[in-house]
Amino acid sequence: MNRRDKPLLHVFPKIDPGTGKRWTLADQGKAALAEICGALNSEASPDLKMWLRAWVEEWKASGPNLKKMTKELMAKGLPAQNLFALTLALRTYWGPTDAGQAELLLMPDYEELERQLGKERAGRVGPDGKRKLTPEAEAVTLFHLLTVTPGCEKIAGPCPRCDRYYIKKRASQKVYCSRRCGNAATAVARTRERIAGERRGKLARASAAMKKWESMATRQDWKRWVAQKTGIDPRFLTRAVTKGDLVPPKEEK
Repeated sequence: MNRRDKPLLHVFPKIDPGTGKRWTLADQGKAALAEICGALNSEASPDLKMWLRAWVEEWKASGPNLKKMTKELMAKGLPAQNLFALTLALRTYWGPTDAGQAELLLMPDYEELERQLGKERAGRVGPDGKRKLTPEAEAVTLFHLLTVTPGCEKIAGPCPRCDRYYIKKRASQKVYCSRRCGNAATAVARTRERIAGERRGKLARASAAMKKWESMATRQDWKRWVAQKTGIDPRFLTRAVTKGDLVPPKEEK
């Protein structure tokens, strides 16, 4: 293990060396969820985003129910992922502090990752000469971190409007990441409904006018006549006939 890696989570309450503030497990859980959510939405690391989303989507689809998820992965014949569902990709380390209470740190388990994925898939040497986790391996560690973090069920998404994962602020928040996205989506839906209603109204007026044209002794083009009587653009009538929404009247008089 590279002890210079940033701990994924402090299992016991953490003391901020700068402020002396003691973080509770709830504080640490919020920070962990924020980090996971950032990775799920990462534009800077698209491969990490892809791998982690695949894990979270499997997890959510199961209930979430980790036992059910494990069985479903086994049924799909994915051996490496099956083993990950049973073997934690994190390792706990004891860390001394300036106080009497030590910290327990959750760190990536490089040996386990290499055993499961293989050396090349687990880590690569970067330009700085340091070996780092691949996006695939990092996604596994973050997924396992999610499943041991209190409040993990608050991770939700993706938002159908902006495609971002989010942390639910209330139990009733099930679809959109924010009121802004929800209101915008509602406005779009209402606009579409209004346009559809207006179109249905035009089709009804046009259909009624076409019946009148058929009953009259006039040789005027039906589109022009209907447009004059209803104020409907002839191009609308042409498109409606092409789509099959209007059946053109017989031209013979």
